[in-house]
Formats: sequence, structure tokens, C-alpha cells
Amino acid sequence: MADQLRSLLVGDWWRYTISLLGTLMLAVGVAAVFLDGELTDEELLQAAGLVGICLVLIAVGARIALTIREFNEMGRVLGWMSLGILVVSAMGAWAAVILPTIDSMFESAFIFLTVLAAGTLFGSVIGYYDVLVRELITKASREQARREFLDEQQETLSSLNGILRHQILNDLSAITGRAELMEAGKVETDDGTETILEHCEHMEQVVDRVETLVDIQTHAADPAAYELVTALRDGRDVAAATGELAVSGLDAVETTIRADELLHLAFAELFENSTIHGDGDVSVTVTETADTARIEIHDGGPGIEADRPFDPNTRGYHSNGDGLGLYFASLIVDRYDGTVDISRATDPTTVLVELPLETRDQEE
Repeated sequence: MADQLRSLLVGDWWRYTISLLGTLMLAVGVAAVFLDGELTDEELLQAAGLVGICLVLIAVGARIALTIREFNEMGRVLGWMSLGILVVSAMGAWAAVILPTIDSMFESAFIFLTVLAAGTLFGSVIGYYDVLVRELITKASREQARREFLDEQQETLSSLNGILRHQILNDLSAITGRAELMEAGKVETDDGTETILEHCEHMEQVVDRVETLVDIQTHAADPAAYELVTALRDGRDVAAATGELAVSGLDAVETTIRADELLHLAFAELFENSTIHGDGDVSVTVTETADTARIEIHDGGPGIEADRPFDPNTRGYHSNGDGLGLYFASLIVDRYDGTVDISRATDPTTVLVELPLETRDQEE
């Protein structure tokens, strides 16, 4: 305990600067009283006022020392203290000019010390509460960020729960039903085994998709100047691995948007839809408005029948996809304050993506 107290008083002595100043002014004032010897009632009143201000200043300085731990925060308090001294000194000087009633050097010294102590006290109190208010604002910002993070985590867990329950349980139900039929001898072993293996493979694919969702939800978006054609080409390359895909119109794209490397996964999901539901022949058209880039993706698909195609696990009546592609695309685009929509739900399908442009002010 003694070592901790010694460390507090000696190791961080700078935190007691204000108390030391108050003690110094109190000592000078008391010394002046003893040197003068005989004091009038008015001088005694002035001395009492100085002592009172110095004692309050020492107490305030001790409070600040116990509360403030950072050097930069103490620097802020000392800055306010210096400003307080200047302001009160200016007011004292103005009063001395308007009301010149000082009769002795002793009275001049006491008034000087009193003004100095009052200015120090005034500035220190202002600086102390300035630091406290800033800390409260910082804590509130951190709490808000923590709540937003928890909300995102809750959204992620809810999405994972919905996807796993829908996708995995469907496969497990099919596997259980097929196994029961095989056990009852109503299905040939080869046929039943083939079906079971298909559903097992689908569950593996679902796990991979869940990993993609986690990557999307945990990605710390850092939008900056990003070439749209880079995202489109990278997305095309990813989607091309799932089937035949031909994307036209990319050579004409010269737009710079605010995004990052995650964006290409959104276009990969949209292009992959064309390989699954269409003929893989996709055309891309990009137009610019005042502050957004409008990307139109056309394919020869049969259209989207679902009323809410961007919800997870949403599939058309004749679709054999997993119902996650458009959902993933919307999650990614939303991270850049963009939007995804379906222009026409009939043949040919047109997906509209809007993303914020990189402006010259943002570059600077």
C-alpha cells in the first residue's frame, strides 16, 4: 500500500501541478503577512480571501490529480488554467484602472496573488469539467459502438440460425426419410445411397456458404476509391468456376466508386445466378448520376417469382439454388450504403445495383 501511495505521489507528480501552485501562492501570502507585521482590517480581509481561494485551489487540484490519469488530459486542464489566469488578470487590470484604490505594496501583492489564484481556480475548474465531458462523450460513443456491434452479431446469429435450420434440417429430413425407406426395403440400396450422398454434399455446400456469410458479416468495411471494373471482373472470375459464363460490357466501365475488395463477392453471387438459372450470357451496363453509379446486370433467366427475393432461403418454385445468392449480394452492397433491386421479374431478368461514387472531395 505504501509503495502504491509513493508511486502515486512521486511517480506522477505532474498531476499535482495545480495543488502545488495553490500551495506556493498560499505560502507566499502567509509569508507576506508575517513580513508586514501589522495588518489593517481591510488587509486581514484580503488575506483571508486569498487563503480561502488557495485552499479551494489545493482541494480542486487534488481532485483533478486523483481523477485525471493521462498527461494529455492534464495538459488540457493546464491550458484552461492559463486561459483563466489571463481572463481574470485582464479583468483585474481593468478594475485597477477604473478604480485605483491601492495604497501600499502589500495590498498590491495581495491583490496580485488573489487575482492569480482566482484565475487559476477558474481555469482549472473549467478544464476539469471539459475533460470530464469529453470522457463522457467518448464513453457514450464506445457504448453506442458496442451496441451496434452486438446488434450486428445478433443479426449474424439470427441469419445463421435461420439458414442452418432451413437448409440443414431439410437435408437431414430427406436423409432420415430415405434411410427409413431403405430399412423397410421399399427403396433399393443403390438408389437410397445416392440420394443420401447428394444431401450430404449439399450440407457441405451449406457449411461453405455459412462461412461466406460469416466473412461478410465480420468484414470491417473501409470504403475508399475502388475501380468498379475490378470488382466486376473479379466477381466474374469467381462465378465462372461454377458454370459457363460470358459477361459483356466490362471494357466500357471506367467508373470509380467507394467500396473495397469485398464488393466482388456481390457481383459473383449475381453472376452465379445467371449460370444456375439462365444461360450464362450476361451483359453489364453502367451509368452515372450525380453521386451514384447505376449497374444494370441483364441475363436470359426466367425471372424471379418470389415477392421478397433478397430474404435468406428464398427460392423460386422451379429453382434448384440455395436461396442465398441475392441475400448475400444485398448484405455486401448495403455495407457501402448501396442498394440492390430487381427491375423486372420476367424474362429477361435485370438486377439493378446502385453504389456511391468516389467524389473529388472524398479523395482530398
